[in-house]
Amino acid sequence: MPTLDSIYNQEQDRIDGFINQFDGEAEKVFKRVQRIAQAQLAGLSTDDILNYEFAWRDSLKQAGYYDLVNDLIDKQFDQMYKGTVNSFTAGGFDKAMFTADDAVKIQTLKNMKRNQFLRLADDVGLTVKRELYKYAISDASLVDMTAGIAQTLEGSNLAKYSKTYALTAIGEFQQELIDLRAKDVGDGVWVYVGVNDGATRQYCSGLLAKNKCYNDSKKNELEGNPKRRYNCRHRFYKMKKEEAKANGYSCN
Repeated sequence: MPTLDSIYNQEQDRIDGFINQFDGEAEKVFKRVQRIAQAQLAGLSTDDILNYEFAWRDSLKQAGYYDLVNDLIDKQFDQMYKGTVNSFTAGGFDKAMFTADDAVKIQTLKNMKRNQFLRLADDVGLTVKRELYKYAISDASLVDMTAGIAQTLEGSNLAKYSKTYALTAIGEFQQELIDLRAKDVGDGVWVYVGVNDGATRQYCSGLLAKNKCYNDSKKNELEGNPKRRYNCRHRFYKMKKEEAKANGYSCN
């Protein structure tokens, strides 16, 4: 039977492969957004600028941004169910299948993640809108506007940190799936699982080194610590106490 470590490693290998693909595609999307947004500048009136969020969303659609987000949410997220169920089996729980009630909650979680990416993009559009209005009232040239918009888009958090946002969203959703099923499987303890390498934060490295079991309240406290924050590659898994002990965890 697969162990938690092997299940985790398999999931992370799949996530790493997707993220590399996502990062490359995101770069192409933002370059297309920049070209489309710059092409729309010619003949842009003040009234057009005041309603620029609609043109911005159209640029995102043409560039494939929404398709990129939907692929992350609707395809990649859905590949985590099997690994989640397998992790409970490895932890000594036999009945950990997702229910119809879970499906409703999962869809809500997915929509919240989707909306997060849409808001991030809309925030960039509002920044561009403010910049365009400043250019318009100062009667700036099209060349200056084009250069300024390029600088704004390239310096945006969405363009610089799209990979980080995607990794964080995947990690959060994976943990949310585990937490959703954990409430119904019965009594158990939580263990911290993940890679420990040169990129591992000191906080996470310390938890991995302790190799301890945690109750619900302690797990929530550790999980919510801001020292984990973005890009955390580690997960809390639930195990039966006897299984955790058999796998070398310290359960006092």
